[in-house]
Amino acid sequence: MMTRITAMIEGTACCGIVRSAPTSPVSPSSEPVRETSTMSFISRASLLGAAGLAAAAASPSFAQVYDGSTAARLMDKVLGGPRWGSVADFDVAGVRLGMTPEEARAALRKGGLVPAAEDPQQDAFGAVVSRRAAERGGAGADRGTVPMFTMARGVQGETVEVWYAAARDGARVTQVKYLMPTNRMEAAAFSRSVEAKYGRPTFRQGAQGFYCTKPERVCAGYASKVLPYLVADTGSVHHGLDLQMGEEYRAELKAETAAAVEAAAPKNAKASF
Repeated sequence: MMTRITAMIEGTACCGIVRSAPTSPVSPSSEPVRETSTMSFISRASLLGAAGLAAAAASPSFAQVYDGSTAARLMDKVLGGPRWGSVADFDVAGVRLGMTPEEARAALRKGGLVPAAEDPQQDAFGAVVSRRAAERGGAGADRGTVPMFTMARGVQGETVEVWYAAARDGARVTQVKYLMPTNRMEAAAFSRSVEAKYGRPTFRQGAQGFYCTKPERVCAGYASKVLPYLVADTGSVHHGLDLQMGEEYRAELKAETAAAVEAAAPKNAKASF
């Protein structure tokens, strides 16, 4: 954008000089006037260009764009960087990433939502390790379980899904999904509520707003997010929020599980034939 503004100014200034070039001798006294006029025009154009850039920076749709492209990085320098979100501190219906099932259920109740009486179960971390070790011929004694997800409903028709990962220290929240029926809340009202709580998003893409954690490389719908993020969406049936840990956490948990399996049943067997 800065390149286009500069080119516009330079091109206009150049053409102005050519058009003002005399076809007959001009007295020296008129020359300074022409230079002053041209320089005054350039100054005015520069001020207009700067004002236009400042106005664009103040525009939410301009200031919030960040997709990791060269143009976006240039705008980061001009505007002082993208609008990052402190997503690790965000909550949806009171539930934060990393909470235990007990903490999540308590937060939902505090917010006026009613969790389901029971949560579906999944293998606990130890049971996952035990089962995979057993597949290698190791012992498979652990059969412990932890909650897989919690469903909750509100009095306005909203629903919340809280999903857990089976971590070494127990089940932990890795995703919170919130849905509000569009026949109970207008899109504009939902968007205002989102920005009132979380601020303006890092990136807008159609009806979606993405809140990304610094220094996420690409904050857009077409790319997987490495770090924690929140997506706000206004739709035709539901308006929604989707708070997730990101791929880094999943990769770390996968690596930790693999290491535990290796420790329980290492691939160091020696030929016995």
